[in-house]
Amino acid sequence: MEVRHMCRKINVLGVHIDYMNVEASMNQIAEMMKNDRMNMVSMVTISTLMLARRDPVWKQYIEDMDLTVIGDDEILKAADIFSGRIMDEVEDHSFVNLFFNYMIRNQKQIFVLGETKKEVDGLKNYLQDAYPGILVAGDAVVEDSSSPEKYINEVNSLSVDVIVSGLSGFRQDMLAFENKSQLNSKLWLCLGKQPFIQSNAGLKVSRWSRLLMKNEFKRMVAKYKEKNCSTV
Repeated sequence: MEVRHMCRKINVLGVHIDYMNVEASMNQIAEMMKNDRMNMVSMVTISTLMLARRDPVWKQYIEDMDLTVIGDDEILKAADIFSGRIMDEVEDHSFVNLFFNYMIRNQKQIFVLGETKKEVDGLKNYLQDAYPGILVAGDAVVEDSSSPEKYINEVNSLSVDVIVSGLSGFRQDMLAFENKSQLNSKLWLCLGKQPFIQSNAGLKVSRWSRLLMKNEFKRMVAKYKEKNCSTV
């Protein structure tokens, strides 16, 4: 069964992403968990969009997601949305809380992937501390030199429901993109370098680095809008 959803899309830097409230997103998640194939969900942050603007393959990857969830209020501002229910939910990190609490209530098993041991351990510790009762069945560090089959076999052997990745890099997300038909899990959640989770997982990003990235994103948005307005 293929999950299809009707929702409004917004265009930020030429990337079309879903614009829906958390309740609607979680309804989609619930349907996906009944599915007979793996669905892919991505939290979209400014890091995600900046990469998608530079890399057409990554742009297509984001737009091919079964569901995208806005994970940074700067994205809404870039789309000239400055208030409302969805803005409040993004600022409160409502999707993250509802998603992992749903996994606890429904006793779903999670597998954590990362690019470094620090990332994997930090994400596991955050999930177990913030969401008591969450079931983390396994984890792995995705290395450049390793064959994808290594991770596919490990995930499939544990029969996990959900794979969570992408807290400090995108290597493991491409692993999912290229091999999703071989994975037996129900859902892959790509965190997209979400700053709130990074901070709580002990992967500190300096305020200066965050400010530089935010300013670069704003320049890219302004340049994109100016170029596209001039062609209308």
